[in-house]
Amino acid sequence: MDTNSNYTERSYRISKLILLLLTFAALSIIINISSEISRYLFGLPVILSGLLGIYGSIFIFKGLDEPTNEKKIIAITVNFAMVLLIVTILISNTIYRL
Repeated sequence: MDTNSNYTERSYRISKLILLLLTFAALSIIINISSEISRYLFGLPVILSGLLGIYGSIFIFKGLDEPTNEKKIIAITVNFAMVLLIVTILISNTIYRL
Protein backbone atom coordinates (compact mmCIF):
# COMPACT_ATOMS: atom_id res chain seq x y z
CA MET A 1 0.00 0.00 0.00
CA ASP A 2 1.28 3.40 -0.92
CA THR A 3 1.93 6.06 1.70
CA ASN A 4 -0.76 8.45 0.44
CA SER A 5 -3.37 5.70 0.48
CA ASN A 6 -2.41 5.09 4.09
CA TYR A 7 -3.36 8.69 4.93
CA THR A 8 -6.86 8.33 3.51
CA GLU A 9 -7.32 4.98 5.21
CA ARG A 10 -6.31 6.45 8.58
CA SER A 11 -8.61 9.41 8.11
CA TYR A 12 -11.47 7.08 7.15
CA ARG A 13 -10.94 5.00 10.31
CA ILE A 14 -10.93 8.19 12.38
CA SER A 15 -14.19 9.30 10.75
CA LYS A 16 -15.80 5.95 11.64
CA LEU A 17 -14.69 6.44 15.25
CA ILE A 18 -16.14 9.97 15.22
CA LEU A 19 -19.50 8.65 14.03
CA LEU A 20 -19.44 5.98 16.75
CA LEU A 21 -18.72 8.61 19.43
CA LEU A 22 -21.51 10.86 18.17
CA THR A 23 -23.91 7.91 18.21
CA PHE A 24 -22.94 7.28 21.84
CA ALA A 25 -23.52 10.95 22.64
CA ALA A 26 -26.98 10.86 21.03
CA LEU A 27 -27.91 7.69 22.91
CA SER A 28 -26.81 9.23 26.19
CA ILE A 29 -29.21 12.11 25.61
CA ILE A 30 -32.05 9.76 24.64
CA ILE A 31 -31.56 7.61 27.75
CA ASN A 32 -31.14 10.70 30.00
CA ILE A 33 -30.21 9.03 33.30
CA SER A 34 -29.75 12.30 35.15
CA SER A 35 -28.94 15.77 33.92
CA GLU A 36 -25.45 15.83 35.46
CA ILE A 37 -24.43 12.42 34.10
CA SER A 38 -25.97 13.13 30.69
CA ARG A 39 -24.05 16.39 30.46
CA TYR A 40 -20.74 14.54 30.77
CA LEU A 41 -21.83 11.57 28.65
CA PHE A 42 -22.77 13.99 25.87
CA GLY A 43 -19.99 16.56 26.18
CA LEU A 44 -17.03 14.22 26.44
CA PRO A 45 -17.67 12.33 23.16
CA VAL A 46 -18.41 15.57 21.31
CA ILE A 47 -15.15 17.21 22.42
CA LEU A 48 -13.22 14.01 21.70
CA SER A 49 -14.87 13.83 18.26
CA GLY A 50 -13.79 17.41 17.57
CA LEU A 51 -10.19 16.65 18.45
CA LEU A 52 -10.29 13.52 16.31
CA GLY A 53 -11.76 15.61 13.49
CA ILE A 54 -8.77 17.94 13.62
CA TYR A 55 -6.43 14.94 13.68
CA GLY A 56 -8.26 13.30 10.75
CA SER A 57 -8.21 16.55 8.76
CA ILE A 58 -4.43 16.61 9.01
CA PHE A 59 -4.33 13.17 7.39
CA ILE A 60 -6.72 14.35 4.67
CA PHE A 61 -4.42 17.27 3.84
CA LYS A 62 -1.44 14.92 3.67
CA GLY A 63 -3.30 12.62 1.28
CA LEU A 64 -4.72 15.28 -1.06
CA ASP A 65 -2.70 14.07 -4.04
CA GLU A 66 -4.32 10.63 -3.83
CA PRO A 67 -7.11 9.76 -6.29
CA THR A 68 -10.61 10.45 -5.01
CA ASN A 69 -12.70 7.50 -3.84
CA GLU A 70 -15.72 7.04 -1.58
CA LYS A 71 -13.63 6.58 1.58
CA LYS A 72 -11.87 9.87 0.94
CA ILE A 73 -15.17 11.73 0.40
CA ILE A 74 -16.65 10.28 3.61
CA ALA A 75 -13.50 11.13 5.58
CA ILE A 76 -13.40 14.70 4.23
CA THR A 77 -17.07 15.29 5.04
CA VAL A 78 -17.01 13.86 8.57
CA ASN A 79 -13.65 15.33 9.63
CA PHE A 80 -14.25 18.83 8.29
CA ALA A 81 -17.79 18.84 9.72
CA MET A 82 -16.36 18.06 13.15
CA VAL A 83 -13.76 20.81 12.80
CA LEU A 84 -16.53 23.22 11.84
CA LEU A 85 -18.64 22.07 14.81
CA ILE A 86 -15.81 22.58 17.30
CA VAL A 87 -14.95 26.02 15.89
CA THR A 88 -18.63 27.00 16.07
CA ILE A 89 -18.88 25.79 19.68
CA LEU A 90 -15.76 27.73 20.67
CA ILE A 91 -16.92 30.91 18.93
CA SER A 92 -20.43 30.72 20.38
CA ASN A 93 -19.09 30.15 23.90
CA THR A 94 -16.71 33.07 23.49
CA ILE A 95 -19.46 35.41 22.26
CA TYR A 96 -21.83 34.18 24.99
CA ARG A 97 -19.25 34.95 27.70
CA LEU A 98 -18.77 38.54 26.47
